[in-house]
Amino acid sequence: MHKQIFWAFLLIFGLTTGGCAWFGGDSSSTEAVVTPAQPEQAAEPAPAPEKTAPAKADKKAAKPAEKKQPVAKGAKTEAQIAAELDVVGRKLAAQAGRTVVPSKSKKDVRQDGKEFVASYIAVDEGSVTTELRPGASGQYVGFVRYKENVFECRGANRQAALSAACQQVKARRINELIRYDGKSWQY
Repeated sequence: MHKQIFWAFLLIFGLTTGGCAWFGGDSSSTEAVVTPAQPEQAAEPAPAPEKTAPAKADKKAAKPAEKKQPVAKGAKTEAQIAAELDVVGRKLAAQAGRTVVPSKSKKDVRQDGKEFVASYIAVDEGSVTTELRPGASGQYVGFVRYKENVFECRGANRQAALSAACQQVKARRINELIRYDGKSWQY
């Protein structure tokens, strides 16, 4: 209902003002119809527009051609996609390092016998590797691999465990799969 009222108002406003470019402008105007810039050909002179309707049709015909050209020019090579995967992989590992739980700033403390153990996980951002595998019709699968190191700190009580020097007790290899949809990496 609101759309109908809007279009009716727009039509009435355009017809009563006479100066709106959407409705052909003022009929007494001597301005030429503006067409989009296109490369000129020396062999053929540009035809003079007879009516405004063919000019609008030319504009509509020119727009789909303009939209198709950047897509063809913007096709990425496999090397460019692999380089994007490296950047996204490092970004993903950095994000995992910031959001991992328990972290160095928020250690998990548990009691193990008579002593307390504070533990946390740290992502080794220097261990990031990526692998690209082609998929169907311009899509790819990316493997992002990095290491998570598990640290433990031991003490006689909770505070001593939180303030003690920590040692790495194990490491885990993490494999993340991400997908390239033809435009960007999705994760």
